[in-house]
Amino acid sequence: MSQLLCSLHHQALELSRQYLVCEKELLEILVKIESNKVYLQQGYASLTEYSQKALGLSRDVSWNLVTIVHKSKAIPELRHAVQMGVLPLSKARQIAPHLTKENSEKFIALAQAMPREKLQEALAKECPKIPSIEERARVINATQAQLSLCLPKEVMDKIRRAQDRVSESQKKWVGLAETLEQVVEFYLQHKDPREKAKRHEVRKSKAAVSVKQSRRTVRESDAVARNPELNLRPFNKPITKIQTKARVAIPAGIKHEVIIKNVHQCTYQDPRTQLRCERERFLHFHHKVPVAMGGTNALENLTLLCSAHHRLEHYQSSG
Repeated sequence: MSQLLCSLHHQALELSRQYLVCEKELLEILVKIESNKVYLQQGYASLTEYSQKALGLSRDVSWNLVTIVHKSKAIPELRHAVQMGVLPLSKARQIAPHLTKENSEKFIALAQAMPREKLQEALAKECPKIPSIEERARVINATQAQLSLCLPKEVMDKIRRAQDRVSESQKKWVGLAETLEQVVEFYLQHKDPREKAKRHEVRKSKAAVSVKQSRRTVRESDAVARNPELNLRPFNKPITKIQTKARVAIPAGIKHEVIIKNVHQCTYQDPRTQLRCERERFLHFHHKVPVAMGGTNALENLTLLCSAHHRLEHYQSSG
């Protein structure tokens, strides 16, 4: 081997050692950042967001580190094995979902002794209830996507039953893809907050038309009866409740209007990029002016925030 090739090999070995040391040191720093909630002080909603946006780590590397940080709270042995250099981060991430206090010693030993493929097979045998196939969803083309996941047999049986019902209703054989489409559409129609809000808007518009017609009927009857004591104001007078110091629940109608106004999406805007958060899951209703400071349930005082940014908002407002 030439001197140049030997030099390149030794440089690679040295950089590899430095990389592994830095990886372990970064894990330790992230543990401290998580325990002291430094990411909130820096304006990030979660440790994952901080790792990707502030530190510039890839999604996979960030996910590996954050998973181990969180799991290490319950299983300190996992973090210790990574610190000692006997367990790579990739394998630590692989066994983390399966670890309990009872099996941690066994699984950490397996991870040290086996390559990743064999380790996955061993985990699948030891924990058959945990899916051995990683969930994946990827876009194939402009109109199609591919979904791969592992389901309990009972759930698959229910999907087959749903497939039979959909096939009967359409009087033809229907595949699993179309069955899932029908099931998801049915669920969203009944459970999706956006669909509920749309129905609320339709009911409100119909109620307004009905009230308008009722007033016209009353005016016509009044003209016939010529009763000057008839008072039409109650039809237009909103029902009010006596406000107390206790926190008042947000009315369902107001919630629907907030959802329509904000398109059922977190409204947090990143001050660095000016981009709006894209989360539509685990959304909370947030009072811009806190209730404790006199804030009301008026539409203009309410917005939507995902759970992470809601926590960040309260952390920042509390100083």
